[in-house]
This record gives sequence, structure tokens and C-alpha cells, in this order.
Amino acid sequence: MNKFYILPSVIVVILLAAFIVSPKKEFSENENRNLEPFPEVSVESLLSGDLAENLGTYIEDHFPFRDSFMELNGVFSVYVLGQKEVNGIYIGKDGSFLEKYNKPETMDDTVDKLNNLAEKTNSKVYCALVPTAAEIYSEKLPNFAETPTQYEEMEEYYSRIKADNIDVYSPLYENKEENLYYNLDHHWTTKAAYIAYREIAAEMGFEPFDESYFDIEQVTDDFKGTIYSKVNMGADKADTIELYKTDTDYTVTYTDTEEVSDSFYNLDYLDMKDKYSLFLNNLHPLTEIKNNSKEARGSLAVIKDSFANCLAPFLAEHYKTIYVFDTRYYRGSVCDFINENNIENTLILYNLNTIDTDLGINAIY
Repeated sequence: MNKFYILPSVIVVILLAAFIVSPKKEFSENENRNLEPFPEVSVESLLSGDLAENLGTYIEDHFPFRDSFMELNGVFSVYVLGQKEVNGIYIGKDGSFLEKYNKPETMDDTVDKLNNLAEKTNSKVYCALVPTAAEIYSEKLPNFAETPTQYEEMEEYYSRIKADNIDVYSPLYENKEENLYYNLDHHWTTKAAYIAYREIAAEMGFEPFDESYFDIEQVTDDFKGTIYSKVNMGADKADTIELYKTDTDYTVTYTDTEEVSDSFYNLDYLDMKDKYSLFLNNLHPLTEIKNNSKEARGSLAVIKDSFANCLAPFLAEHYKTIYVFDTRYYRGSVCDFINENNIENTLILYNLNTIDTDLGINAIY
């Protein structure tokens, strides 16, 4: 055999052997998703082509040293090929990572669904739409980036949604020197949620607490979230997560699992990659928060994406009961629930990247 083919052949054999003997994981913490299981073999799947397709995905998902190869590919794409966008993430002028924003395509349907709340309930409805890091720090975007202005899209939503609109855009922009978004995750930080909470409180008619009221605790400095999973770079830029804690007595009930806690935070997630899920214990169709103090006011429904998970603890300081809906998983009628429980206020809170793609909005009826 030609000596020039020996080394590649040896590498292929080693990788094949490693693939065969290596244990197969069911879940990728780095990508925060389930990996493809070994496909079911049948005549039908063979003839339809599903077997070949699923087998290809299985091999790709369980390829030896996959995470290392993905990281190497990200570094090569950016620093060798000079790419400024990787898997929907822009590489900013200062080396930061900014999630791409796409112009909404389903605004009409989204507006119709959200307006059901005002039309079918007696609750006073508020709406707060949150810009993403690509909007607040748009000056960092690469020159070629074609990103619509989120402010204009927000204004159009506000002009059509039948709710009292809450401008959290302005206070976030005015405080952009603060740490408002994680470097390696698409969410806003607890600091940003606090800034938004102050504006929400003013619009909803209660006095927000000063930042000094809270015991601010840094619980990790090693958070690498969704953006890290897409670019596979930036391990040296790990983020910190802060909690704004109080001594208020709470009862937090996750109705799907019937789990009851006295805390908003499941710190077990600090041992996992998906550390942001410590807020409100990750994903639940309906979470009920009871404020056991006598000073709290009435009831609030929060219809939201995951940005609201770190905002809810601030709002809970003021309401006797808060019902937090993740409509992607809630199977009942949100409108009926609000009416049956005489919920006085409802807050719609989504980030502008999610509101157009969250299929849970279709479940609001």
C-alpha cells in the first residue's frame, strides 16, 4: 500500500473502533438536546429511506470526540476562514457573540392569539416585549449583518396588541453599560430582569424595591449556555449567574409534577450545563407561586417565554398569587383558567426573537 494512504487508513480504523466500543449517550449536555437513538430496522424503514437517514443522524450524533471536533470546526471557521456568522450567531466586532434576529413572519397570527386574552377575560392585560442583545448592542454587529430593527417590530406589535404596553426597551438601552445579557447564552441576566421589573412595577401600579433590598448572590461563574453550544467557542468567557434573594416566605408549586418548594431556584442545575434552568426549576406548564406575607396584593398570570423565569421572583414580592404559564406545554385554556380564578392582572412577556416562533402562543384560547 502506498505509504501516503497508510496514516489516513489507520485514523479511519481507530475512529471506527472508537465508535464501536465507546458508550452511547442519550443526551448531549453541550447541545442541550436528546441524541438520536439507534434506529429501528424494518423492511418499511429500509424501503422508505428512513433507516439510512436515521442511521446517518445516529452516527453523526455519536461520533467519537464529537464535542472536540465541533469546537475545532468553530475555531477553524472563524479564525481561519474568517466567517462572522456560525449557526445563526454573529461574531461581534469585539469578539462577542450575538444571536441573529429575523423579521417576524407570523405577526398576524400572534397578535390574534394574544388579543384573545383581552377579549375573553376580565383580567387587565399588560404586554412587555424584550429586545435581544443584538438590538441593544447593535454597534457590535459585523458590518454585513442584515438584522431588522427590533424597535420597529416592537412598536408594530404594541400598536396592534390590545394591552397596556410596557416599554422595557428604553431602560435597558439606557443601562447598556451594565451586564444585561450573557455572553454565551441568549437570555438576559438577572440584572437586566431587575431593570425591567422596575419599569413593569411603575406601569402596573406598585412601588418596586430598590436593589439594596435584595441579597445578591453569585452562584456560578462557569455558565456556558445556548450560544456556546452553537458556536463551540468561548470557553474562556464563561458567564456568572446572580440571584436576587429575599427572606419572603414563598410556596412554589409545579402543578405537573406536584413538587412543592419554598424557593424559586433549583440549584441542582448548577452541576449541569443548562444552568439557566435553575430559575423556576426549568420547564413546567403551570407554576403557582404563593406569597405568604400579608403585604402582598392580588393575583397575576404571567404568559411568557423563559426570559420571565428570572423575572418572576421580583414580581412575586408584590402579588399574593402568581400563575406562570408555559403555553408550549399547558394543555388547558389559559383564558378559562384566568376567568375561573378571577385573576386581576395578566402580563405577557416574550423576547422579540421568541414571540414569532413560540408555538405555545397558539395555545392561548
